[in-house]
Amino acid sequence: MSPSVLTTDIRPTQFFITIREGRSNTSSFEWEAGRWQVRHVSIPSKSFSETFTPGIEVSDYEQCLVSVHCCHRHRVIGIQMKTVVDLVFASQDIAQSLNAVNGKRTLRLAEGKLQVVVSASETLYRPETGKLVPFSDSILHTCPRFRLLVMGKDGVGKSSLIARAFKIRSLRFYEACQRQDGIDTELIFQENDKVVLHNSRNLVPGTDNSVEGFLTRRQSMPELKDRVHAVWLCLGIPRANEPLFDEDTKRFIERRKQLLGDTPLVIVFTKLDLLVGKIESESFGDQEDPEPWDLEEYLRDELEKACIQPLQELAGTDIPNVAISVQEGYESTIEQLLEVTAGKVDRYVANEAAMAALMAQRASISLKLSNSISVGKKRHWRGLASGSKFLGYVLKDCLDVIHTEIVSCWNFEDPNRYLISDQFKTLMLNMVANTDTRDLPDVDEEEVGFGVSVASAIIGIRGTAVRVVLPIAANIMLVGWAYDLYQYSGTVLSQCIAYIVDLIAIMQLLFLLTPQGHMTIPAIKLAITAYSMAGINEVHSRIKDHYENPHNLLTLGTRDQALDMIVRLIKETSIKSEELVSLRARLGDLGKLQRDDPRYGWDDDDE
Repeated sequence: MSPSVLTTDIRPTQFFITIREGRSNTSSFEWEAGRWQVRHVSIPSKSFSETFTPGIEVSDYEQCLVSVHCCHRHRVIGIQMKTVVDLVFASQDIAQSLNAVNGKRTLRLAEGKLQVVVSASETLYRPETGKLVPFSDSILHTCPRFRLLVMGKDGVGKSSLIARAFKIRSLRFYEACQRQDGIDTELIFQENDKVVLHNSRNLVPGTDNSVEGFLTRRQSMPELKDRVHAVWLCLGIPRANEPLFDEDTKRFIERRKQLLGDTPLVIVFTKLDLLVGKIESESFGDQEDPEPWDLEEYLRDELEKACIQPLQELAGTDIPNVAISVQEGYESTIEQLLEVTAGKVDRYVANEAAMAALMAQRASISLKLSNSISVGKKRHWRGLASGSKFLGYVLKDCLDVIHTEIVSCWNFEDPNRYLISDQFKTLMLNMVANTDTRDLPDVDEEEVGFGVSVASAIIGIRGTAVRVVLPIAANIMLVGWAYDLYQYSGTVLSQCIAYIVDLIAIMQLLFLLTPQGHMTIPAIKLAITAYSMAGINEVHSRIKDHYENPHNLLTLGTRDQALDMIVRLIKETSIKSEELVSLRARLGDLGKLQRDDPRYGWDDDDE
């Protein structure tokens, strides 16, 4: 059964366009939203209105564009000049607007002397099921998997790259490549089914299994989910005087625009660590510890000479490229590759495909954080202050949909579905039962970052200083508030904010504790206990202090007030990508946490 998509009955029915002052005349305007387009509606004077019957229906997350074409006479040279002013807004901006005229919500847009007022139906349309739908479901309905074509010869490091980027076991990927019938074979793996891979070693044109034939077939498919979203062309950094390209690779790069169209191609120069080792041996052999900036300068020069310059001579400067290594200490190179890829996919393919790519990746905690914020902003986090998304729903249902969105973004290997279980949700509700600070010991009086604080807490817990026993049974005195209807109040808003920030903090700790991404009950319980010791007091105090301030209560309906606080608290309680290796080194062996032990369940004492 395919997921339903929540739509808002934002049927923009009227446009009022006025020039407040000046000599400009507005000649026409265009409107675009999803599949709806209204082009070149003529405007006879400085004031204009247009009514659409029936209204233009757009989904809750679609971006809308009003382009107003203006013309004026240049004061000096006297010729007629034309200007196009683009006004962009999201459909939910209308739903959350506090302005209402004659029973309709209105949104005012302004650019210089131009003013546009969009009027729309105020009512909200819910799915027939009456259930809130996570925005992540909308993404996955359109693009359930990130589809990536990986090209390159055997031995160039493709299997190790896939293992690092998506936490798919390199041996499984290698064996699947050996068994595949051809490039059309979809390689989907149980440990991470959010990415579908195609492997190619054959660049020879004119064959059914060639990249050319494959791309022609795939790019002609009508559905986004079936088309290739990005291509990684893996090339080993040359040794000595080896050429960077063979003839087939050259021909592919030269014909890339014809073959790929808008599909992004990223050149991946692999085994950067070998080049670094060569430079250290040849240029710094007599130095025990060369200065980092000297090494970086040599490395840039070598990459420029061996890789960048030959690529630019062949194809110009428009092909993104990243030099990577899968060895420890080079994690930032994998993150850079993923960030570049997602950015190009977002720009040239579709936002849904880019978000699917960020869900699929399991190498970068920073990209997970930014994608969680982006998904939250698309729908439900924006609805907290005004209640436009949640009015009429039980608060627990509202928190459940937020919970599902966040967990989907992090995409852990969770075959037992622990992270969406009632037990885990109960733990989260108990954690935010109120925003009172807790009487828990401070890990360290010295002011340190969030990552160091929680790592210190974890070390203390694993050293038997704290026993990991957590209350799973739903205590009606603690979580009874979650079964009330969502209402417009500082208490409800603070509980929702706390739930979001707390859950994303737990996701970060699980990312830290499970390097391979496999989820277990002991890891979850350890993450919750560590956060309760090292992070929750500061977060809940900030929220409580804000919403107990009478001035802030007076501005409760400010559209982005709650959203601003959520984003700010998430960024302040974040683990940085560059911290992960050192933090994991402090924690020692984490292998036990990644194994499910039948002796320990949700209600047992983990030793």
